Amino acid sequence: MNKYWDKEWKNAKISEYEKYINPNGNPKFFDILKKHDIIYVCDAACGFGAYSVMLNNSGYKTAGFDISEHSVNLTKDILKYFGCNSDNYKVCSITNIDFDDESFDAVVAHAVIDHLSSEDAKRALDEIFRITRKDGLIYISFDGIEEDDINMAHEVLEDGSFLYSDETRKGLLFKHYSEDDIKELTIGKEQVYFNITKKGDRELILKK
Repeated sequence: MNKYWDKEWKNAKISEYEKYINPNGNPKFFDILKKHDIIYVCDAACGFGAYSVMLNNSGYKTAGFDISEHSVNLTKDILKYFGCNSDNYKVCSITNIDFDDESFDAVVAHAVIDHLSSEDAKRALDEIFRITRKDGLIYISFDGIEEDDINMAHEVLEDGSFLYSDETRKGLLFKHYSEDDIKELTIGKEQVYFNITKKGDRELILKK
């Protein structure tokens, strides 16, 4: 997966992604963060920094990481472009996060877990919980499934994940999580929020 994401972000430029960022965006789950005195938030697998920008502009202090160095560099550049702090962003895997225990009040992992094997998804959730303080919050989301997801050439792995061979997604791993799959992954965790978006994405907030 590291190779896929490195290739995906290698030649990315601010001009390509600026249009996808709403600096004053206020996702529904931000209201939950406000009610729990959240200050310091980690943007896990930060991509191009869309959530980091929105969090910064909503008054939160942020840090983040991604498995791809190109992604981290792009996020830093985008944060600077929008006048946000970009100091504490690192290159590391979500299954081995390079931040200390209980470093953050909250972690945001948007559309990340469903690009991991089932085994790595459990490790990732453990790591996210490790870096979140007691009574802190963890936001995770899971993409809905679309026609392209099914129709593009892929093989189905033992855990039900799709490993794509189509040129546009070659090397990408994707697992569609049903509501039952999500319950199984998060069993024993306290859930304080659940929402299904118009696109069919599932998002939830867990409390440590």
